Amino acid sequence: MLAGDLITLGYLHAGIAEERALRQFQRHAKRTYRKTSAGLSSEETPVYAGPEDGVAHPETLAEIARWLAAGFRLPLAYFPVARVGEWGALRQDVAQAWLDLAARIKQLGGTIDGPYGDTKRPLMAAISTGASKFSFHVCGRAVDLNQGQKGYFVAREPRGEQTWWRIYCRTADQAGAQGRKFDVGSVSFYGFATRREYSLPPGYYLDLTAEIERANLFEPIHAQQGWEQDSRKAEWWHFQWLPSKQATFQDECELIGITEVQLRASGYTDADLDHPPG
Repeated sequence: MLAGDLITLGYLHAGIAEERALRQFQRHAKRTYRKTSAGLSSEETPVYAGPEDGVAHPETLAEIARWLAAGFRLPLAYFPVARVGEWGALRQDVAQAWLDLAARIKQLGGTIDGPYGDTKRPLMAAISTGASKFSFHVCGRAVDLNQGQKGYFVAREPRGEQTWWRIYCRTADQAGAQGRKFDVGSVSFYGFATRREYSLPPGYYLDLTAEIERANLFEPIHAQQGWEQDSRKAEWWHFQWLPSKQATFQDECELIGITEVQLRASGYTDADLDHPPG
């Protein structure tokens, strides 16, 4: 009975333990995301407040019955994937927010236009240096800025043992109508080719990092260890969607239509699927 219900809901299939499927259902029941058997996406204030332990508690069974009566299913592909201009694709809500942000930054004299280093990334059996197998790129939630943009000047901001970055973007209007004026010696930027710091050329600049973070929708990440020897680990170009991060990498992937079967076929283990995204 329980197994049949979990199969109907989309949580149990060949090769998956019932306990694991039930634990995922319990976790999802506490989210707002719902999808109907007809494939329609909707939101619901969660009703379930029970455990997430993979045990068929009475409140869990009651929630399963409620989902079945309402026609709810595993919210696979809850979000469509949408193009970001000519420069890649993101989860639809992320794509729209990024395009809106790009338009606003352009009005301020800066740019976050592509071509991008990366947007949504396909599942990969082999992971390149500096990339994470749990990356928000796979989930369509991250953008790598154009590292070849000549108007970007990247300043180091050490915080404890971590290195963060601040991007200054030279504004289109250098007459003073856009950005903030910087004089010689006021800010240093890092030259990755020479591995040394230089004084920011005088002119008007937009604090691009601050503008990207302003609405609390996108966030930067810090550099990986060893970035000084391998610039592919610097990560100054990476910004990711901040709202509603999911508990597991599998949960994030399923929201854009990547199934557990596909993840396992790409080499992901139970531990990988349960790993936090990012």
